[in-house]
Amino acid sequence: MDDKFERLAADLARAWTAGTTIPLPAAAAAPSTRAEAYAIQDRMAALIGGRVVGWKVGATVRAVQVFEGHDGPLPGRIFADRCFDSPAKISATLIPGIKAECEFAFRLKRALPKQPRPFAPDDIAPALVFHPAVELSASRYAPGTGNRAMRTFDGIADNGLGGGAVLGQGMDDWRKLAFETMAIDARIGDSPPIQAYSGAYRRDPLAIMAETLNDLAGRGVYLGAGDCVLTGSLTLPTPLRPGQTLKVRFAGMAALTVTLT
Repeated sequence: MDDKFERLAADLARAWTAGTTIPLPAAAAAPSTRAEAYAIQDRMAALIGGRVVGWKVGATVRAVQVFEGHDGPLPGRIFADRCFDSPAKISATLIPGIKAECEFAFRLKRALPKQPRPFAPDDIAPALVFHPAVELSASRYAPGTGNRAMRTFDGIADNGLGGGAVLGQGMDDWRKLAFETMAIDARIGDSPPIQAYSGAYRRDPLAIMAETLNDLAGRGVYLGAGDCVLTGSLTLPTPLRPGQTLKVRFAGMAALTVTLT
């Protein structure tokens, strides 16, 4: 790896571990391709050294990619020490600058066998448990730093702008769920409901899951039993601050709660 990318990966890993931020690097020191961004993310993860229990994927819907200027999804790892079951109480110092995003997630009941062709949704469905979830997104880049706007590849290098995840109760009998129209009520304390996405801003999460597994396989990454994938935001990313509690109800399911202490 180029020395400048090694330095960036090390800086990002230190910021992750210490709960701090770094300046957005100058364009000359930043990744300019998806391959470079993946390499930095992989090196950042190796330096963190934690156990990976899943992946989050941002910008999985074309409408979001166009609106935010991305060339494709933004995947990132979920580490064991930042993956929680609901109800969750999380220290604000663990993941500074959290923004909460409601998501559909799947957990693998068993490892999927490697195969010569890409995974199709029907190939993987029998191996999946569905979970309502909340992504705890965060960036290691300090807001307002640098002399340019943050780009897709900056976000990918920074673990896909992922910080952690909270999973609700699992469901085996999920194929009947109307994912594309499912109502989601998410509120922080007594605040009004957080905006939920609909229409062109939603996609079948099973299709996203298959795409993600194929993308990871292309990087030589294969998920094991118990690993999870969060398939993209369904609500407006909303800051969660110390002392606040987020309560989320996916229609027909038990509520999830996340309290930042």
